[in-house]
Amino acid sequence: MCSTWIVSMRLPLQVVWISIGAEFTSQYGSVLAVVAGDELEVLPGMDDECRQQTRGSEHTCTFVALQRRATGQRHDITTPAMAMAGSPARAFAAVPAGVNLGGWFVLEDWMFSGETGRHVASIGTSGQGTCLPPLLWSLDDTPWQSEGLLTKQLVDTQGQAKALDIIYAHRKAYIAEEDFRKISSLGIRSVRLPLPWSTFADALSALDAEAYRQDAKVVPDPFYDQAWYVTVDRDMVQKVVQQAARHNLKVVLELHYMPGGANDGTYNGIWPLPPKFWTSNATRGAGDVKLTQVGLWVAHAFVKWVEGLDELGSIEGITLLNEPGHMASIDKANGRPFTFSEKQILQWVADAADLFRQSALPLKGKIKLYVNMVEPAFDNFWDTVPPWYMQTFTAHERHSWAVFDIHWYVAWGNHPCSGRIEPGAGYLCSQPADEIRPLLNDCIHSAMALFAKKVDGLKACGEFSAATFEDPTRACHGNTLKVFLEEQLRAFEDFEIEGFFWTWRMPYGKNFENAWSYSKIAGVETAASAEFARLE
Repeated sequence: MCSTWIVSMRLPLQVVWISIGAEFTSQYGSVLAVVAGDELEVLPGMDDECRQQTRGSEHTCTFVALQRRATGQRHDITTPAMAMAGSPARAFAAVPAGVNLGGWFVLEDWMFSGETGRHVASIGTSGQGTCLPPLLWSLDDTPWQSEGLLTKQLVDTQGQAKALDIIYAHRKAYIAEEDFRKISSLGIRSVRLPLPWSTFADALSALDAEAYRQDAKVVPDPFYDQAWYVTVDRDMVQKVVQQAARHNLKVVLELHYMPGGANDGTYNGIWPLPPKFWTSNATRGAGDVKLTQVGLWVAHAFVKWVEGLDELGSIEGITLLNEPGHMASIDKANGRPFTFSEKQILQWVADAADLFRQSALPLKGKIKLYVNMVEPAFDNFWDTVPPWYMQTFTAHERHSWAVFDIHWYVAWGNHPCSGRIEPGAGYLCSQPADEIRPLLNDCIHSAMALFAKKVDGLKACGEFSAATFEDPTRACHGNTLKVFLEEQLRAFEDFEIEGFFWTWRMPYGKNFENAWSYSKIAGVETAASAEFARLE
């Protein structure tokens, strides 16, 4: 069962202190009180730090594997109610340059896990998705695992018309124009909009003209029959850009996953099925087209569509593939390789970048290309990827339209920037702030200094959060969160890194909200409408 809860927001690129006035107190006081007082309970039998997961006969340790990623934490802020009780009459309002609109057009199970969610990266093959409001509040059987499998399950059990109703209702209600107003009012400049490959499903018409016709509402994955997708209306995406523009917000459009799965995670559309994008041909059609070629078809259609938009002035940039090959190095070490080589990943990204380079976008509207690369895809990221990047993009390109984009989370493993309620990380949540702050300052600045040293040109962090540990029942709360956010944002500012918080809202993933929902962190998440305000 999925409860409706007040939502969170993303973290900032700068730290702003604002005075609390009577109007703010009356409008947001009760909401912030919920944020400050919210606590999570550890579920029985779920307190293991590094549980072995099984896929076939292979065993891996997800938390150790993911420790190459970056950080986040839960939060507490000084609320108007606390100020009236004698606390300092100021609220923490750290404001990032940008915020992601995750969970809207791309679905991830943990973001819809109600009160039962426990891990940001789902363990083994078990999903955590329990709902997709406002029409799907619970499932009769096991939780859903990924978007493609959920859609196929809905079509098989409820029929295509009902499946479409459920997905469309979610897309219509999850983000509204009021969200853009709030985002802009906080001083955020940009939003990053994740899109599925099915936004450009008609690019696959050469495989199957009927299945991937332009007006198709539901399309199959070109490799897995078990995964289907509801296409995204490109006119709706264009309206999103228009909405953002009305509130002086720029938009970064990004393709979050590819056919067959180009990364290993619940956001890849086909999880827990093995990713096939890098090593297999499409099973649709004659079976002689590589999925990597299909991905270039999608990327090309994306570029051409953006070229034709009247709203180019409102587009900050595009990303042709989010986290290419994420977990490839880890899975290879555990005997489950899903790419041919690291060079293959780099070459595909270079080929996709050529599609952008040859388009009118670098000059027409000065659109940027955010080249996203992540550490778990490579054995030695910093010695491999930056040299490739510096050779693939000229100095002029790197300082005008090419942006090296990392994702930085430290919520996995024993990262020195992470913290939790028990020993095993860089610090204990119970330590005083004046002990934690210098540790975080050194740790975060060291990481960003390495980024700045290795990469000459424009830099971004397309995803980061406030989570100090991936298991929210064992992560830090209270003032530690404020310190952590301040130090992340200070480092971003010092090294001129454009940061996008993940994510704006997470009303149906209650256990994760405090560290992963910026609207809740900022205290501007409001109770849902009558249709949404359905509690258990």
